[in-house]
Amino acid sequence: MSEPRRYVSPKREAQAAATRSAILDAFVKQLSDPGRNTLSPSEAAVRAGVSVRTVHLYFPNLESQVAALSEWFDQHLNPGGITPAAGPDDLPRYFREIHANALASSLSRALATSSGEVWQTVRRNRRAKRLDAIRAAVDAVGAPAQATAEATAMVLRLSGADASWPLHDSYGLPLERIPDVIAHTVELIIRDLRTHVTGDTPT
Repeated sequence: MSEPRRYVSPKREAQAAATRSAILDAFVKQLSDPGRNTLSPSEAAVRAGVSVRTVHLYFPNLESQVAALSEWFDQHLNPGGITPAAGPDDLPRYFREIHANALASSLSRALATSSGEVWQTVRRNRRAKRLDAIRAAVDAVGAPAQATAEATAMVLRLSGADASWPLHDSYGLPLERIPDVIAHTVELIIRDLRTHVTGDTPT
């Protein structure tokens, strides 16, 4: 005999979602503080207006907190989603959209430039979702292994906001030009990689 399904009140579900969101927003605000690199459940409890026990109920450890923050950044920095590159010819478009999206929020600057462990983990979690698609697109050129590995390393280095923000902060490139500049650089890398297949001289 199967057990009867437990009724879950829609109102209670909505309250739980609101509580989770408030706690997560409190964690985001902590990381938004200049120089802040750690998360404090007790501070999050105060900001969210809940008990520390409630914070630990929703986010029992640092791993769950970081995973939720990664999701939060995806939803807020990339609410519409970016279609992964369909192949090498689509990589410039993909990189243009990645960086246009990243540069639209000052939070991505903190995510890109902070050296704190929490920030680095969130950054790795978010970037991991796009790396396989990028690797596959570069590999599809069909160049020799060494040339492919070198091109892949360069393209991957350009795949995050830590590549775009410094172009503005350190080198003064206008924000609106950065996505096109990075996309063009990726295009040149792929064009050069193709010369290993065709034997043509880069132009």
